[in-house]
Amino acid sequence: MNPEVIWRLAQAKGLPVRAAYTPRQAALLLGIGRNVLYEAVRSGRVKSVQAGRVRYIPVAELVRLLEGDA
Repeated sequence: MNPEVIWRLAQAKGLPVRAAYTPRQAALLLGIGRNVLYEAVRSGRVKSVQAGRVRYIPVAELVRLLEGDA
């Protein structure tokens, strides 16, 4: 699966196409709860990047989640 799947989902949900999304945006894209996603980040199953006070989840990680590798 490639990142275009995530970007198509983003466009369908009115979100901009980006290389990474906030956990709130990522949860919306994947159709899961925000707390579920935060727990996956905390446990290390999902990698994230922090820039200042904002955490981002790279599109590659979202693709990995959709593939069931996380």
